[in-house]
Amino acid sequence: MKTNYSINWLLQKIFALVFIVFFFYTILSLSNVDLQSFESTIVWFRNYSNSFVILILFLTIILHSNIGLSSIIDDYIHNKNLKKNILLFKNFFFFSIIFLLTLSLFSIIK
Repeated sequence: MKTNYSINWLLQKIFALVFIVFFFYTILSLSNVDLQSFESTIVWFRNYSNSFVILILFLTIILHSNIGLSSIIDDYIHNKNLKKNILLFKNFFFFSIIFLLTLSLFSIIK
């Protein structure tokens, strides 16, 4: 498994920028919502643009951290079998988080 570290570095920086932009959008749009009220919070999430922003926000956080953990594992784990098993477990963990996030947001929308 050959890794292109310059592409991973660039992707990690792009994910960080997208995360920052969508984070500030979320904070600004939630400033007008009464978060103490369940109904107003659900109305905010049922807006498709807000749900899409939250989905992209969490996906970029997950992908950014996935790349970061992969580089840490590549740098500090030298046993090839152990590295392969850790990367396999990490990827399974991140794919399950992405699946649960997507399922949760679609259930909130419906």
